[in-house]
Amino acid sequence: MFRFLFLLLFCSTSSLLSSQCLKDYYQKKAIEKNPEITKEIERFYHSIQPSSNTKRVTKYIVPVVFHVIHTNGIENISKAQIENQMFILNQNYSNNHPNKNNIRNPFKSVAADCQIEFRLAKIDPDGNCTDGINRVYSPLHINATDDVKDVTGARWDNTKYLNIWVVSSIGFQTPGGQGVAGYSYLPSTISFGNSGIDGIVILHNCVGTIGTGRADLLGNVLTHEVGHFLGLEHTFQDACNGNINGDYCDDTPPVSSEFINNSCPTNGNSCHTDNPDLIDQWENYMDYSHGGCQCMFSLNQKDIMHTTFTYYNFRTELVSAANNKATGVELSNDIPIAAIGSNTRKACVGEAVTYYNNSCKALTKNSTWEFDAANISTSNKDTATVFYSTPGFYKVKLTVSNDYGSSQIIADQYIEIKPAIGFKKPAVVESFEDPNWLNTSGWEIWKQGDYQFKTETGVAYSGSKCLVAPINGFVTKSQLFELVSPAIDLRPLKGKDPKISMMVAYVRQSLSSTEKFRLFISVGCGENWVLLLQKSANNLAYNSSIYTTNFIPKDASQWQLISQKLYAYENDSNVRFKIQVESGETNSVFIDNINISEYNTGLSAFEKLIQLVIFPTPANQNLNIIYENEVGETEVWLESTLGEKIVQISEKHLQSGVITINWTQNNLCSTGVYLLKIRANNQVITKKIIFAN
Repeated sequence: MFRFLFLLLFCSTSSLLSSQCLKDYYQKKAIEKNPEITKEIERFYHSIQPSSNTKRVTKYIVPVVFHVIHTNGIENISKAQIENQMFILNQNYSNNHPNKNNIRNPFKSVAADCQIEFRLAKIDPDGNCTDGINRVYSPLHINATDDVKDVTGARWDNTKYLNIWVVSSIGFQTPGGQGVAGYSYLPSTISFGNSGIDGIVILHNCVGTIGTGRADLLGNVLTHEVGHFLGLEHTFQDACNGNINGDYCDDTPPVSSEFINNSCPTNGNSCHTDNPDLIDQWENYMDYSHGGCQCMFSLNQKDIMHTTFTYYNFRTELVSAANNKATGVELSNDIPIAAIGSNTRKACVGEAVTYYNNSCKALTKNSTWEFDAANISTSNKDTATVFYSTPGFYKVKLTVSNDYGSSQIIADQYIEIKPAIGFKKPAVVESFEDPNWLNTSGWEIWKQGDYQFKTETGVAYSGSKCLVAPINGFVTKSQLFELVSPAIDLRPLKGKDPKISMMVAYVRQSLSSTEKFRLFISVGCGENWVLLLQKSANNLAYNSSIYTTNFIPKDASQWQLISQKLYAYENDSNVRFKIQVESGETNSVFIDNINISEYNTGLSAFEKLIQLVIFPTPANQNLNIIYENEVGETEVWLESTLGEKIVQISEKHLQSGVITINWTQNNLCSTGVYLLKIRANNQVITKKIIFAN
């Protein structure tokens, strides 16, 4: 019974710790790719030497780095949440779980202090100080798989660091369709030249129990995944045949399947193949039991983890004394190197900013902060919280020292302080017509890599210019294009049904096109973006049945309105919006006439296209159209359901009030469904009509 050779843990986001494993599938695939993995698994587990009865003089120390992959959403978790998880991880591996007194009598004597400690790295691969948290901006935090490990800057040497990638969702699905909370590979698989995938991928809400962390999971998901990282199998491996191989631990009784009961029963024995015949050990972190039930590793599991550190060279180096010094988790007798950290680099006037002493290499005995323009000018604490009363960019200075000497860092323009109230008042309208719009409007184009939004001349919903995310087959898939609004005070729109709207033009090249459009909002001066809406390629396309290459919109009918209500934010005095387009390597996405007001994009004339009457229905040779327009230019035309223009019913003209059109089709339209389109200034509405001759 060779178990889960290409091991991944697939965890549900229900109240249980986890769900099904794709054991058979990945085992088969791994063996097909390299049959030697089977032999390596056996060699490793047969090399286990009992050592749990001999207490080590020192613990194994594992340097850890959390790569937080994010686009400034809730997945960009706080330092406090990560530190909370680290505390839980060390608590669990030292047999200090708060529930350990609930371990039942048959297992009390085998509950193990694993003598393994995990510490956030203090020195990065380039020799710079770090807090062990590496924040990397990338859309690959969505539906993440092993590709997230290839994000530039998001993988450190696996022989020196335990890499943990924090993401918002994981792309794998179990056969039952359940989600995944995290996964890791066994070291046996890594030993075959797979260093690039070594580490753990985990959901942000499965990290710790504060912030976005789910309290009901008690931080045990990462505890479970680290067990796999150190060579442990599930306690339910091989079901009731587990007494033959199972998880290679005599002190974890075989069980028929993963334990998925929300409660922690006093008894329950699903297998009777072990001798002595023991009850199921749902207390074990390597089962799938509820987080509140789990509270122990066994002595045999400790033996396996310790053997991992001696059997595999890449794990041996990871916990070596030399590497502990190199990564800063063990301090040297030397001068400390000053380094600054903070909870944010952007804040509002009056908002708390917390600074951290991230100095490394040696113990700091004395710390002295100096702040420009803050409510306090100096502090001698390692962690200092300050406030600023005036907008601007400000310098921060930190001096650290010990008996060997001192060092200092001066960070000019380290913190940006913004006004507490947005300087833009609705209505905010941007049509990109002004050649100098980027310098005068407060909007910002964020460059991601070599790509960014650009102004396009000669293409527009109205006027002569628009904004475009220039996507084609040469633009990397998942490349982001981002536009960020100025700070806006929405309070003048309270009670007026505020909304943000814009016209967007896009069409797919094929059914496989994957462009995405997203709209985010951030409240305050930081960059904590909340997703308001997302449109996939099919929903983003103005006509889902049309396919073309190198699409450029030719007329107003090829644009569609995207609108999002903002009533939940109408009391906020400082909000920003981010428009994000994700490349699918097919067609460009065009944006025009952004409007933040009580009206949808364009003039209020669109809102006044009320009491639209079309008769008779179904239509025949004669068609009557009546609508009310407040002000501005209007026109009416007819299209096929494929978007082909049939006839111009009413030419462009300025007219207000009640408009009545009597049109005779003269056999232009055969029996079937058509699209009647009415444009009022910068907005088009569409009505389906049926002709019946």
